[in-house]
Order: sequence, then C-alpha cells, then structure tokens
Amino acid sequence: MDYIYGLDLSLSCTGIAIFEENGNLVKTLSVPTSPKDGEHGKRLKIIADKLLELKKQYPPNLIVLESGFSRHAASTQAIFKTHGISEYIFYDVKIIKFAPSTIKKIITGNGRSDKQQVQDFVLKKFPNIIFENMDQSDSVAIGLSYFIQETTMKL
Repeated sequence: MDYIYGLDLSLSCTGIAIFEENGNLVKTLSVPTSPKDGEHGKRLKIIADKLLELKKQYPPNLIVLESGFSRHAASTQAIFKTHGISEYIFYDVKIIKFAPSTIKKIITGNGRSDKQQVQDFVLKKFPNIIFENMDQSDSVAIGLSYFIQETTMKL
C-alpha cells in the first residue's frame, strides 16, 4: 500500500500526517526539536531520521506540503532548510505544495482563518483524534486540502 503524507515543516516542531490513498488517516505525529538539541544541522538530522524511518514503514506516493513563506529572515531560512531536507528525502515521490492561505480557504472557506479555526474543522472530519500540538493538526489539514481539492472528499 502507498500512502499520502501531509507535512507541516518546521525546525522547532514538524507535524506529520499519514493517510491511506482513500483519505483514511493512519497516523499523526510530530518531531519536536529545540536549540538544546544542537545547531541546525543536528536538529535537521533528527527530523530527517524520522522522515526516513516513516518512508520505509509507510512508503509514500505523494507528499503534500505547505509552501514556504517569508516572515522573519532567520525563521524563513530555518523553514526552507526543513523543506530542503524533505525534498531530498522524498526526491522520488511527487510533491504538491499549497500556500498557507489556500489550505485555510480549502479547509474553512476563509483564507485568513487562524490555527484554532483550522483545527476545529479538522476535528469535524476526525472527531476522535487528540492532537498533541497545532503542528499535528496543521499536517492533517495540509493532507486534507489535497483530498478535498483533488478528490470528491467533503468535510
């Protein structure tokens, strides 16, 4: 079986959602790192090791990412480093990117929704899931965006 990943990439806490091709949510998790773990290279390795482990266990045929955006120079650079690592790891898998406002618009109908509003809508689809953090619910929203836009799945 092949899987579809929704990734909310971040150096501080990468959210990962793994779906079956029919839209069933298989797993959601996050990979937190902090400056205590070391410099960016060590933190990126922690994220990369987890993505490689998951790739073996749940072979993906599609990766759905939130496209990068610019806010502050340092945080933007860190986000793009995680994008580089994920694109390297999944070099052999199709990658689709959605802008953050597009994800919000697909999920809630409003491209300016906040994280809580996005999570509330995700919980309508998966009412029994308990998210450890917003990064996990964001990764599910990213994956759901693909299913809603590209298939007939409706919330």
